[in-house]
Amino acid sequence: MTEDAGHEEHGENCEQVVGNGIGRREFVGGCGATLALALAGASTSALAQETGDIAALFEGLLKNWGRWSEDDESGALNLLGSEQAFDGMCAATRRGREEVTRFTLQLPMTGEVLTPDPDRPDVIFPPEEGGPTFPSTDTGDPAFPPRTPARRDNTTPSGGSESAGGMTFVDDKFVSDLFLQGTTHLDALGHAWYGERIYNGFDASTTEETKQFETALLGTEGTDTVPGNDDRNDLEPVTETKGLAKASIAEPASTGIAGRGVLLDVGRELGGEDDRLPLEACVTYEDLRATAEAQGVEFRERDLLLIRTGAIARTQDPDAEWGPLIEPGLCFSEELVEWVHGMDFPYIGADNLSVEKVTQEIDGETYVIPLHGALLRNLGVYINEILWLEDLAAQCAEDGIYDFLFTAAPLKVERSSGAPINPVVLKATDDEADEREQDAGGDGADGNRGKPDE
Repeated sequence: MTEDAGHEEHGENCEQVVGNGIGRREFVGGCGATLALALAGASTSALAQETGDIAALFEGLLKNWGRWSEDDESGALNLLGSEQAFDGMCAATRRGREEVTRFTLQLPMTGEVLTPDPDRPDVIFPPEEGGPTFPSTDTGDPAFPPRTPARRDNTTPSGGSESAGGMTFVDDKFVSDLFLQGTTHLDALGHAWYGERIYNGFDASTTEETKQFETALLGTEGTDTVPGNDDRNDLEPVTETKGLAKASIAEPASTGIAGRGVLLDVGRELGGEDDRLPLEACVTYEDLRATAEAQGVEFRERDLLLIRTGAIARTQDPDAEWGPLIEPGLCFSEELVEWVHGMDFPYIGADNLSVEKVTQEIDGETYVIPLHGALLRNLGVYINEILWLEDLAAQCAEDGIYDFLFTAAPLKVERSSGAPINPVVLKATDDEADEREQDAGGDGADGNRGKPDE
């Protein structure tokens, strides 16, 4: 496996080296289990863990602050231009006679809530110690508790509303809390930080700047995403809100994301017979490199990385346990951060709640989502969480082609720290794989046959 430091050699001929073998399988080890279980409602005490200093952990690591100007709010998306979009199109059409399959990677925004106890669907997050706990065998659409999928309803009368000339229409709206990060979503660069500065050195106070509105709208109850911090008020008109004045989700929503995507199917390469990593698994830099080598993937600068662990597929399996804080994910290391920086990867997406493992043990101390600080805050690298990668991964394993055109844009919600996103992948496949797919009952055009419905 080689890392191509430039684009001149491949930009015009659309050539790519692809392997066809899947190597040995092995289980990867877990980390940070004690605190994760405690947060998830288990009896183990978090007090036994040493809490690390995140600022000290990152001391001396690289930052991209000021790289694209002192006022930049787009971060590593500045690395994506027409050349990267062309590379993605080449990946999708590189052999001329191949079929191109379409995949979308978003889970439903209005699906079923996944709860810790299938017999108590009203309990969204484990309450006190001794109550219902994760991991759970419940099935549904995952979100970081107590965020939940939303509910929508018709706003028009039964039978629809009739307009002049005989046309009838139906309309609808959300009738419950809509958490912008309660489904497949992209994190804004201002979403997470440590110390007093967010991405590019902007003051942390910019994350709660007040905006006044001329027209008042009726509000809903406010719910904090951390249990015990609820601030519920009577319904009243909303005339002002707080939000990100810098590095909000409006930046990637305005520019979009397009380039050569690469799938690293760590779950299939290093997992068990079900092609999923086990609970507590820690995905290391070495695991990513080993998976790429087994797949025959050649990395290029500015690639868009997708990482499959099998975690989200577990939420659809009534025989599999799932826990929001103990799912497998990336684990921090200086080598991983330096690799992402050196290759100028602007985006990393995964099929779990946080891309990284929520709690991690580093040098004997416990940290919570440290890569959010290293990637979002320091490097301006975007994080895409809760992706549905099962159908894409199945075809990649079938034909040995792991690169494709990746395009996406989050909903344009100004001043938001994140927003729902539905990436679209266009991927080449060989004619024989397409014929096998049609013989099995597929239509060869849509890559979403196995995705859970609303």
